[in-house]
Amino acid sequence: MVEHDTWQVILDGASQVFTERGYKGATLDEITSRIKMTKGALYHYVSSKEELWLKCHIYTLDKATDNVRPIYESSLSPDIKLYEMIKAHVQGVIGSATYYTNYSFEKNFIPQSVELQNLSRQRDEFEQLFSTVIRDGIELNIFYPVDVKFAKLALIGSMNYITNWYTPQGKLSPLEIAEKIAGFFFTGFLSRPAKNDGLLVNLVESISDFLEKERLIQLAEKTDLIEYNGEKL
Repeated sequence: MVEHDTWQVILDGASQVFTERGYKGATLDEITSRIKMTKGALYHYVSSKEELWLKCHIYTLDKATDNVRPIYESSLSPDIKLYEMIKAHVQGVIGSATYYTNYSFEKNFIPQSVELQNLSRQRDEFEQLFSTVIRDGIELNIFYPVDVKFAKLALIGSMNYITNWYTPQGKLSPLEIAEKIAGFFFTGFLSRPAKNDGLLVNLVESISDFLEKERLIQLAEKTDLIEYNGEKL
């Protein structure tokens, strides 16, 4: 097993145990048992449970940032940019569910250190990507003049909380969930469609169509079969 693969196995196994047991309940013995590695071999990679917890969250933030930064740095307008960033992050959360533990609660058990401060700073930098796009949209009169900090916290909090209710056995795919959540927040932020922006108008219409179709599907479960624009649901 190459070094990169070994480190990935360690992070995946540790994140599962931290999610199941919490930081206080998790032990290195259980983690090493989960990943079929001796404690001595694990100490080659980390020196303590605290360091391993920090490494899991650093990995999570690195991956989350990699998912949204290309969109953030693109030339898309703030409205479409926010929509695509939300979709990307939601799919990332669902794809790495065990990594999204309750950071705000668990960090209270972690001794203060430079590493923890750096992790908090990294989280702030990630969240700032969303804040900046929201602020840009407000300045361009695309978004309502909302409280940027509150909007950012509500948005990121709702996305990260998905792991508390998502199940792979659900009716919606990760992409459909991402589009649904992006649609709710996007239309909530939106001030007005730009008159000359055909892509934006089409996007709003597409979101509205998706939400209406979902509503009819739910209604169909309670009544007889329903047709939507000639399509049987």
